[in-house]
Amino acid sequence: MKGFVFFDLDGTLLNNKSDVDPNVIKVIDDLEKNDYEPIIATGRTVFEVRHIMEKTGISSIISMNGQSGIYRGKEVFEKTMDVEILKRLKDMALSRNEHVAFYNAEKIGITGHNDTARKAYELIHEAVPNINGSLYEDEKINMVLVLSEIGDKEYKAAFPELSFIRNGPASMDVIPKGGSKAAGIKTFLETLKIGGLPTYAFGDGLNDIEMFELVDYGIAMGNARDALKEKASYVTETNMNNGIEQGLKHYNLI
Repeated sequence: MKGFVFFDLDGTLLNNKSDVDPNVIKVIDDLEKNDYEPIIATGRTVFEVRHIMEKTGISSIISMNGQSGIYRGKEVFEKTMDVEILKRLKDMALSRNEHVAFYNAEKIGITGHNDTARKAYELIHEAVPNINGSLYEDEKINMVLVLSEIGDKEYKAAFPELSFIRNGPASMDVIPKGGSKAAGIKTFLETLKIGGLPTYAFGDGLNDIEMFELVDYGIAMGNARDALKEKASYVTETNMNNGIEQGLKHYNLI
């Protein structure tokens, strides 16, 4: 193996309809033929993106902002959240007439439906999850989504033990403090005892900043947030204009 290439999904590997363009499928195949390992690095959970993995042939993933890692179909690590903290977070959200969604590798349970929740899931072209506000009581939870358009500072002040990542106008990803895609990648590589190989990452959002700081080469999409472009080793074209192919060719990976 020559190296690892990590791909964010929304706004990066996926087009604006949250699907994979045929050109992207081809270049991922070319990347693998050149002996580089493609790995998805996403805020989403595995069952949400299985169809993407099947389409692209990618079998390795860092999911839920670094809370879980799978290498070639086998689980490498998993990090879970404390039940008491989850209860307090749920209570705070409901007191503000907001909702939270609880995530693990197989399920999402949301405390309720409202316009903000619908807006958040419309942006990623998914249906609002089924209502199950007690999922955290019955099953392990890896990540939470707070469905809120405001209140970032209030949540951060109330929960210093958590990280709140604003991933869109209607939601924040919530994971334990210190967690990130970068932390997941670090755990992933350490657990596999694979080192000394070059690492590359493609992304477009604020939750990709730490990932760019960790890998050897961070490639920002043309549609990326300015803060991420400032951290990038290279800025490629947009996700709608063959940005993945151009970025891979820039580093002679295909």
